[in-house]
Parts: sequence; C-alpha cells; structure tokens
Amino acid sequence: MPKTLFSGAASALLSLFCTFSLQAQAPAGAADQAAQPSINSLEEQSREAFAKGDALAAYEINLQLHERRPLAGDYMYNIVRAAALQDRKTEAYEMMLTMQRQGLSYDFNQTDDTLNIRKTELYAYVNDLMVEAGKPAGEGVPAFTLPGRPSDYQTIAWDGSRGKFLVGTAEAGTLLAVAEDGSSEILLQAGKGNGLWSINGLAVDAGRNRLWISSAATAKYKGFIPTDQNRGALFEFNLETLELVKEYFLPIDPLPHELGSLALTDDGHVYVIDRALPVVYLKKPDSERLEAFVGSKELVSFSDIAVTPDNSRVFVADRVKGVFVVDPVAEQATMLGGPDNLNLSGIEGIEYAAGKLVVVQGGLQPQRLMRLELAASGSAVEAVAPMAVALPQFDQPGVGAILGNALYYFANAGAAESVDGLLVLRTSLDAGKDIVPPDIRKFQEKKKRRQQ
Repeated sequence: MPKTLFSGAASALLSLFCTFSLQAQAPAGAADQAAQPSINSLEEQSREAFAKGDALAAYEINLQLHERRPLAGDYMYNIVRAAALQDRKTEAYEMMLTMQRQGLSYDFNQTDDTLNIRKTELYAYVNDLMVEAGKPAGEGVPAFTLPGRPSDYQTIAWDGSRGKFLVGTAEAGTLLAVAEDGSSEILLQAGKGNGLWSINGLAVDAGRNRLWISSAATAKYKGFIPTDQNRGALFEFNLETLELVKEYFLPIDPLPHELGSLALTDDGHVYVIDRALPVVYLKKPDSERLEAFVGSKELVSFSDIAVTPDNSRVFVADRVKGVFVVDPVAEQATMLGGPDNLNLSGIEGIEYAAGKLVVVQGGLQPQRLMRLELAASGSAVEAVAPMAVALPQFDQPGVGAILGNALYYFANAGAAESVDGLLVLRTSLDAGKDIVPPDIRKFQEKKKRRQQ
C-alpha cells in the first residue's frame, strides 16, 4: 500500500494539508500541478469548444479531463463525440469499448456528433450493448416510504435495541425511529438543549448502549445562523435514554467543513467523513477528542464510509475517484484496485459485509448497486456482481444500512424538490445472480435466431 498522508494529525498539520489541497487538488510530487487549470475551467472550455465547432480543441480538453478523472463517464462520452466529429474512428471506437466494458450506458445515436462513425458493424454492436446496459435488471423491493422531500433525508442505521431503523434529516435535525412497515416516531429534534444541527451520520453501538450522531451547521438546517458556518461535531448519546453524554467538536479553523457519514468498529472506533474536504476524522475509544485521521489531496468528494468490524480496513467512497482504502494498523492507504473494467465512480453509499463491499452508484450512468468481492488483502476487488441496475424507482439512490441479509437504502435521494416521499428499497445481499451481461444476452439472442 502507498503513502499515508496523516494519521492522528494535529490540527495545524491538517490545516496546512487542506489549504494545499484546496489550491491544487492534484497529485503530489509534480512541480507544475498548481499551474494546471481547474476542472471547472476545463469543463467550461469544453463547452465553448463544442459550441464553436472546434472538435480538435474539444478532444484535447476532454483528454485532459479524462486523464485527471479517468472514471468520469461524461468525459469519455465527450471524447467519443469530439473524435467522431473529426472522423477519428479508431479513437472513438476504443473509447466506446472502454465505456462498454465498464458497464456504462450511453446512446451515441442521440447526438448528431457521431454521424461520421455510425456506418460500421462495430459501432452498431457496441452502441447497442451500451443501450442494453441501461435497461432495468436485478432486485429492489419497496420497504417503506417516508413523507417529505427525499433530499432532506441524510442517513439511516439499524437499531437492534428498538427493532427499528434510525433516520436523520437535514432541515429540522430530526432523528426518526422507523419500523419496517414505515410507521415512525420522533426521538430527537435539534435544538439548544442538545446542540445538534443537521443530522448527517448515525451509528448504533448497542453493546455499549451508545448512539453516535454526526451533525453539521449548514444552510440546509432551518436554525442555521451564519456565525455557525462550518461548525460540526460528533455527539455521543445514551442509546436507551437519549441523554447527551458528550460532544466532540471539530477544531475551529478557516476551512470549509461538513461532517457526514459514520462507521463504527466492534471495539468502539468511530470514523467520520468530512463532505467538504477529503478528510476522515476519528474518535478513538480511549480518547476525549475528535482528531484528523487520514486524507488525500488527490481525492475530491467523500460521500460515505464503511469499516471492517475488526478495524483492519476502512473504506471511504469518493464520488469521483472510487474507493479509498485505509489500513489503520500499518497506517497506509491506497485506492481500491480491481479489474480494468471496474468503474467505481458516482458512489453515494458503501457498506461492508463479510469480505464484500456493497456500493450504491447513484451518480453513475446507469445507476446501480454492485457487490464487490474483496481479495484477502482488502485492497483489491476479485469479483464483481451487479445486484440492481437502472430500476424504475432509482433517482440517484444513496446511503443504506444492512439488516440481516438485505440492504435497505434511499432509492430516490436525488428526486426533485417537488417530489413528496423518500422511497426506501430492500435488496438482498445475494441479489443479481440471474443478471446476464448485455454482451452475453446479445450472443444468446443471435444464437437463438440462427437455430430458428
């Protein structure tokens, strides 16, 4: 495993690291990285190049974007478009094949930019496979629906002591106890009595009678005041009585912060991600403070976190770069490896279960749930299985919680503000065994036609 950038670092070191991260957001070790144009700048240049009909510039700009963020499907899509406009069939077909192998779903017939490259059997075959990849497959059974805007719901955890799910909201900072039939009751409400703001992360430690809540002061919270901007804390509650035991605040600094998802080990280590910075914080069982644990200036945006029960591996989902794997004992970290056809961008939720990761890719096209079987090292994927793909209920599916042999997860977390009702779906952890890949389906269909 490669470097660890910091572990148990002091706030001064964190401040220096994050300041550099925000300025560069580029791999370490290259002297000219700080001079690179930003991703936003390159994306704007790409839009302008396409609008002006400058296909060569669009091609070169999107190659730069793809080099810096190789898992982003939109950059690959733009490379195909720009190559096609120049009649560069080889480059266009190679990128289309890469996208198809990664299970991405785009229909290049929907843009006239590809007219130059369509009249070949290879184009038709690969494009058909990519369209097929976006058709619904797998299992997703409605579990329950919660009223209100789906985007208001931030986190879910299973509370075995109550036999109910716990769900947290952003606007009112509400903690709900939700039965499996969807009936709910309010357990906690953010306010002066407990100091909570938006509830972004939950973890239940029934053995120690503890409830852990991560909370952040952002404009999403209806009681937000500007002087609280970037404040956040990990709150320790008595699970049974819901009395506040202790608060563990982030250090005060000029950096943006938004504490998010939690992960808990069997021995009581509590990990918390920062949504605003690529940093993970840690509350050790024998510590009285929340401290910076690990981060990377090569990463972009953390969405969720999972940990092995024995604290041997921590898995942090980055929406752009994939899964960041940390070995807390060796104090080393790397990106989760795997087959060349594995695309782990757009992850909104991640859970660990018995040597496997279940990832919810709400930011990928197609949106999907994937089961990743890990190698013994925990830092590489040996086998991949789709569990649910492009289900009609999907609208940027998000975080979830495991109960028994199933994942319960937010199915429409990205729905429009006008939508009333968060749908929680249930998918078996063994789901997907009957899903046939599009290329195999096409082969079977041709074989069947020949036999008729």
